[in-house]
Amino acid sequence: MRFTWFLIYGLLTALAVPLQALAVPEARHVRLECTVLRLNVNDYSLRHQIRLQVSVSAPTEAELSGIELALLSITDSAGATVTLPPRDVRIQPRQFKAAHASLLFKAIEDSTAPFPQEPSNVPAGFFGSAGPYTLDLTLRGELYSGQVGFGEPLGLAVTQDNQPVSRFCLATEKPFIVTTTPVEFGPVYYKRQDMTNFFFLMASMEQALESQDYHPQLESPRYLFQVRIGDADGGTAHLVDPGRYIDGYQPFLIRSDLTTTPLTFQPEEYLAGQAVIIDFTRYETMPANSVFAADSEHFSSQTEIQERVVYALHVEEPPTPEELGQLPPAADDAD
Repeated sequence: MRFTWFLIYGLLTALAVPLQALAVPEARHVRLECTVLRLNVNDYSLRHQIRLQVSVSAPTEAELSGIELALLSITDSAGATVTLPPRDVRIQPRQFKAAHASLLFKAIEDSTAPFPQEPSNVPAGFFGSAGPYTLDLTLRGELYSGQVGFGEPLGLAVTQDNQPVSRFCLATEKPFIVTTTPVEFGPVYYKRQDMTNFFFLMASMEQALESQDYHPQLESPRYLFQVRIGDADGGTAHLVDPGRYIDGYQPFLIRSDLTTTPLTFQPEEYLAGQAVIIDFTRYETMPANSVFAADSEHFSSQTEIQERVVYALHVEEPPTPEELGQLPPAADDAD
C-alpha cells in the first residue's frame, strides 16, 4: 500500500514539473499561443475566431514600455487586411528576475452575433474561406509572422421520425438519433483535459503506466464528444452516462480510442422542460514552433485548430389537437 502511494506521488510530481517549467518563461522571451476556431451552434449561428495570446518576459519592466502599442494584422487569401490592437494588456512588475506582460488579440466574425459582449470586429465575409490567413504581429519593433487556416468542418445532425428536428426542439415520447461527420473518430474524450481535475490526473497516470511513457501525451487530432441534459430554465446540465455514447468507456477514464455514430436516445432518458446539449469538437495541435517565424531567437509558439459543433435542444410536450387546429372550436366558443 505504501508503495502505491509513493508511486502516485511520484507520478503527480512528474506531471506537475512540466507545468511549472512552462509557467516560468526565460528572462527574455516571446511566446505566441494561437487558437483558430470555427463554432457552429444548431446549424444557425456560425462563429469564426482567431485568438492570439502573447506572453512577453524581459529582465526589467522598462523593456516592456510601449508594449500596448503592438498590432496584429490579418490578411486573407484575396489580400484584404484587418489590423487590430490588443483587446487586453496586462503588465506584471519584475519578479523572479523578470517582468512579464500578456497581450490578447481576437478577430471575430459571427453570423448572428449571439455574443453581444464580443461583437464581430472584421468585415462580413472576411472569414468566408478556409484560408490561409497571414498573421503579422508587430511587437516592440519586431515582426512575428505565420499562416493559419480553418480545419475540415465537423457535422452533427439530430433527427426524430427520420426528420431533422425543427425550431431547436425535441418532442417527448419519441426517440432521437444523433449522427456525426465523421461517423467514426478518436481518440475521444468526454471531458475536457484539465490538469487541475483529479480524475483527469488519474486517467493520465493510467495512460503513463500502460505506455511506460511518463511524459505528457500530445494527441492530434483528438476529439471531445459529450451529451448533457438539464433544466432548460437554467442550472447545471448533467453529463449523460458516457457508456451510452463512448465505445470502450471505463469508469473515471475520460479517454477512449474510438467511438462511432449514429446513436439512439430513448424517450425515458429525457423529460419535457429539459434541455439536451450535444458538444462535438476536434482539436488539431500543430508541431511546436512550426507556424510562426521571427528573427528573434528568444521566441516560441504553439497553434491549435478547433472545429466545434454544439446542439442545444429544448424538450417539448407534443402539441394538442386543438393547437394543431385539427378539431373544431368548442360549442361555447362557437358564434
